[in-house]
Amino acid sequence: MRPKGAEGDVSSQSLTRLTSALSGARMPAHPDAIEDWVVEWLAYHWQRPPRAIDARRSLVEQGLDSLGAVALAHDLTRWLGLSLDVASLWRQRTIERLARWLASTAEELGAGPPPGDEDAAAPDGVVPASREQSRLWHLARGFPGRALHHVHFRLRFDGPLDVEALRRGLREVVRRHEALRTLFVEREGRLVQVVSPSLRPEMPLVDLSPRGGGGDGRGLASETFQRLDASLARAPFDPRREPLIRATLVRLGALTHVLLVTQHRLVTDATSLGVFMRELASLYRVFRAGIPLPLAAPECQPADVARRQRAWLGSEAAARQREYWRQRLTGSRPRVWSSRPRDVDPPPEGDTVCFELPAPLVAAARAVGSRVDATLFVTLSAVFAALLRRHSGQVDLVLGAEVANRESREAREVVGPLSNLVALRCDVSGNPSFHALLSRHLSTTLEALAHQRLPFDEVADLVAGEWGESRLQAACLFERAAPLDLTIPGLACELLTDTPDGSLPGTARFDLALLLREEPAGVRAALEYSTARFHREEVERLADAFLALLGALASTPDAGVDG
Repeated sequence: MRPKGAEGDVSSQSLTRLTSALSGARMPAHPDAIEDWVVEWLAYHWQRPPRAIDARRSLVEQGLDSLGAVALAHDLTRWLGLSLDVASLWRQRTIERLARWLASTAEELGAGPPPGDEDAAAPDGVVPASREQSRLWHLARGFPGRALHHVHFRLRFDGPLDVEALRRGLREVVRRHEALRTLFVEREGRLVQVVSPSLRPEMPLVDLSPRGGGGDGRGLASETFQRLDASLARAPFDPRREPLIRATLVRLGALTHVLLVTQHRLVTDATSLGVFMRELASLYRVFRAGIPLPLAAPECQPADVARRQRAWLGSEAAARQREYWRQRLTGSRPRVWSSRPRDVDPPPEGDTVCFELPAPLVAAARAVGSRVDATLFVTLSAVFAALLRRHSGQVDLVLGAEVANRESREAREVVGPLSNLVALRCDVSGNPSFHALLSRHLSTTLEALAHQRLPFDEVADLVAGEWGESRLQAACLFERAAPLDLTIPGLACELLTDTPDGSLPGTARFDLALLLREEPAGVRAALEYSTARFHREEVERLADAFLALLGALASTPDAGVDG
């Protein structure tokens, strides 16, 4: 067992060696060996030295989130030969307790699936689209030419930028990841993916600097830049004829550049954007320094994931998840309170009310949540559920939440739309204390995470007869800002988006959604709403009420959520 406070960072090689030793022995293993493995695993995935991880301190307090917990449970399942779910892992609280529990209950947990049991190739060589891609495809066809599923962000560079190194880095990212070179066509009634083998994005340079004569000297605030930015973000994609990524570099001054990037959700999700930006930063450094490429080839591509998903959907595990969701959502109602008359199929026009959760308020919320081992997402989504109860009187609410759906190690660095919606059935009855509501909501979230693989369109089909439709109307979408480290002397990089998740203002994917993005200075938030359902003034009041309620519940968590 490693002495507490041991020095040194962890490498992928040391993690592989430790993994091989444990998986070769299978369970039962000694608690010290398991504890060492979990510390190494967390150090590698958190990019911290092992000495910074305390085996006796709550994992949530140290930063374990739902994505990390799902991935850790999956790797323990496959490498130690156990059948372990995320809820069981979460209940152990610390690494020390987890290691002792795993070693002592191995026989009760039973055997997990062997590696590679879900790999299935398409017999006819056709690569089918994933269920999520098919869902987005049909939604987009209902509103042609709209930017409903566009993701748009800007990377601002201040300092001497090597434009050619950036262009080469972008081309290499696109070469590495098939999703960014994929077209979509329908064949015999089904959607399939066609990967272009040699796409090279151009990344044109537009000079809006005063010296270039194309700008008015006001940078990002200039009317010229704003028009260009909006036109690139909203220009429609044709998934049948063109790749679903475009990028333009804008020069605003000799030492100021902005890279405008637009992608379609058919080929990306929140985790993919993090992979995209990390690799772009790394490859920029490589090409600028003129050194060999350091990145290993991706182990997995979206087509591999789609094939495995199709095979898994016919398994007993998928049947068990269908039965869970059928029972869990029976009797639920997904509708949210709104003051405007309900249309059967509202248009996607929407708006956003943006606001900030300051760092002290976030710290207070995190501290309250950690007392019951609730992550920041669980805490903030529980407050959102309490807010909806206050304003609608509903005590049985269904919130959509987006999960990364990347439990397997091979899928964690894939660029592609692997994320999935899960339905959180929130019980806010009986005026519970905030602590009690958090405990309920944590259990609900952990159960949903344990059943997250079933595509949401299948879940919705199971209860569409009761719901009267197949869509969620309220959601709480949370993501952490991916660190973008260029570490080039004299060059700084900043990520800029109009909304926390990069969606475009003027569209609405739900009737009402709370968008949250955790950043070092606090949490960026926005309420995205359908203008067919809500007036802006109502949503502005809801944003103010959310901040007030979060502050009140964080300061007096033993009081009832109704006040």
